[in-house]
Amino acid sequence: MTWKLRQRLRYWLGLSTCAFLIVAAGLSRTRAQAHKPILISEATSTRAVAVDSVTQTREPFATTSTVSWSADNHTRINFFAQELNAQADASTITAAAEDGAHNFYQLAVEYVGSVPNQGWMSSIVVRLDDQMENVGDVLVGITFQGVASNRVRVGIGHVGDGPPDDPGAVPTPGTIAPPPQPAATAGTLTTSEVQTIIAQAVSAAASLGHPVTVAVTDREANVLGVFKMTGAPATTQFRGGGPGPVQVPNPITGFVPVGLDGTVVPSQLAAISKAATASIFSTGGNAFTTRTASFIIQEHFPPGVDFKPGGPLYGVQFSSLPCSDIKFPGLPLGLSGDAGSVPIYKNGAAVGGLGIEGDGVYTVDRDPADFDQPFEEVIALSAGRGFEPPSLIRGDNILVDGIRLAYLNVTNAPAPPTIPFGSLPGVLTSPILGAQPSQFLPAVVGGIAGEVDTRFFPFIGSPTITANSLTASDVNMIVAHAAQQANITRAAIRQPLGSNARVTIAVVDTDGIVLGVFRQADAPVFGFDVSVQKARTAAFYSGVNAGALLRAAGFGSYVDRAAADGLRLDGSVAFTDRAGGFLHRPFFPDGINNTAAGPFSTTLDQWSVFNLGLQIDLIKTNLQTVLSGGAAPCTAISGLPNGIQIFPGSAPLYKNGVLVGAIGISGDGVDQDDLITAGGDAGFAPPAAIRSDQVFVRGVRLPFLKFPRSPNL
Repeated sequence: MTWKLRQRLRYWLGLSTCAFLIVAAGLSRTRAQAHKPILISEATSTRAVAVDSVTQTREPFATTSTVSWSADNHTRINFFAQELNAQADASTITAAAEDGAHNFYQLAVEYVGSVPNQGWMSSIVVRLDDQMENVGDVLVGITFQGVASNRVRVGIGHVGDGPPDDPGAVPTPGTIAPPPQPAATAGTLTTSEVQTIIAQAVSAAASLGHPVTVAVTDREANVLGVFKMTGAPATTQFRGGGPGPVQVPNPITGFVPVGLDGTVVPSQLAAISKAATASIFSTGGNAFTTRTASFIIQEHFPPGVDFKPGGPLYGVQFSSLPCSDIKFPGLPLGLSGDAGSVPIYKNGAAVGGLGIEGDGVYTVDRDPADFDQPFEEVIALSAGRGFEPPSLIRGDNILVDGIRLAYLNVTNAPAPPTIPFGSLPGVLTSPILGAQPSQFLPAVVGGIAGEVDTRFFPFIGSPTITANSLTASDVNMIVAHAAQQANITRAAIRQPLGSNARVTIAVVDTDGIVLGVFRQADAPVFGFDVSVQKARTAAFYSGVNAGALLRAAGFGSYVDRAAADGLRLDGSVAFTDRAGGFLHRPFFPDGINNTAAGPFSTTLDQWSVFNLGLQIDLIKTNLQTVLSGGAAPCTAISGLPNGIQIFPGSAPLYKNGVLVGAIGISGDGVDQDDLITAGGDAGFAPPAAIRSDQVFVRGVRLPFLKFPRSPNL
């Protein structure tokens, strides 16, 4: 290849690759070939995504070029491939084609290189053989380091008349990496608007005679300002309100021996967690508060109604933690269910959250029927004047299983004169900022628009390479299938009715290593951390070493309780989070009063929303380390660095009957999350005989996945 042709090729690659791959982004629901170089095809056939390397035209290709860029005038075709490493070059790759008469042609490989701004993809330029003139369709494949790729179809002279596809051949489309973007921010709050919100909060608090701490966060939980009024309580205490005893905290550390109930923490941490919960729970289709969160995380749903299953997001309070390796920044105390927050909206768009802490108690509403109106919530509503969400999307206009969610008990906010910001009584404990740079960049996967964090994109294969390990192509297909299912799934918690679900999709390997995360446009931010938690939990519980790792980490009592129920935690059962969560409820079966706790739950006499059992025990020590100023992953188990999750939306992934990882989904109703999970794991589902729904515990069949009725739009 001449220098001029090489330079021309690199120029055109930078301009045109994404345009050609958009065609390939809508993925087939069939499992791709794996453990070999992958030549990229269109989404619905094995026809190659290929162009003339000079003219950038598509098939059919003539054997000689109409443009004389080289002395021999042969046509060069540019194919695209995945799964080539840095050692791949023109000297290490061979290419061949087969026509309909089963004649074989060796194709000279003249160039191999990474596609600009698409590091997951390689460009391969081959020169056509003179004898191929007008043979019609040929199947083209490459070989790298002795391993043959799939073969893709391309027309020479004309399209058609070629050989049949190879047995088992399927489309192998690519994905689209995000192009360079101008710096985006997590919402659009300005410093002036943050000052206005804080001033309105402090003015309302002063008029009521309740000094408080006020926090404002942006769309992704970045702190934009914290103000502590003169006389506001310096600390607050976890009080879950369950039947468990209130423990006495250590007078020096503030921590308690078991769980978190009774722990004393700075009020600022509670205010930030409350503001951030409203931020990352809310979207353009739903506006939720910490009161909403309280309503869906307790042992019954709705709270206080006996013989009803646990809340749909039971356990979500222990996500997006400050020890997480996924969500930056984390919420100091995880997601909050303590009333006293509102989401912040501008022109119908979710841009942040506001949290108020001042009563010295960090809790949940154990009795929604009493319609209590705590002053923290009164102040929050007053502070949010001018930044209200559209009424249609408020939590109290969203029904789950026919039950209207909670939003605020306060309906009429006081509107006292606003004290100028510079004259507010108190001090800033965190400086005023505008919306911070976003953690996410736009991307398209499987034809679905969304966002990615570049730490987890482009998607990768498992670093632990075995005969069955997940490849980048596998991960791309799994995520794309899930995104496509979400795009046609009727949402459970979004308005207007008839909207499609918006979720975050995560894939991990058996070691808990994140292979890819994709967040649909406007999916709630809390699902970013939770989807990875769910995937890691499913992979962990389904692994051969789950019991041994728990015992080594000091949690052998849970292993023993599971064994007493006939569960060995040795890889013999494929657990979803729906199954694992079922075993983690204070009643077993879930919601049936006067029954013994599940093997992973604390017993009911010790239970509260801050003392659930294994979930909190795994993270408690390291969370205390982080809250005390240290650094640590959330658990001592390497595959669970952001903790476990215990509500539905995951499944383990298998290849040839071997566990290879897991998929996690979070962002909509839990039944919708399960359905989207099933869309993603098509072709990677566990053997039916080892699914958790083939297992009985205390005479009760465990669940696996549960789908909503009439789920698709």
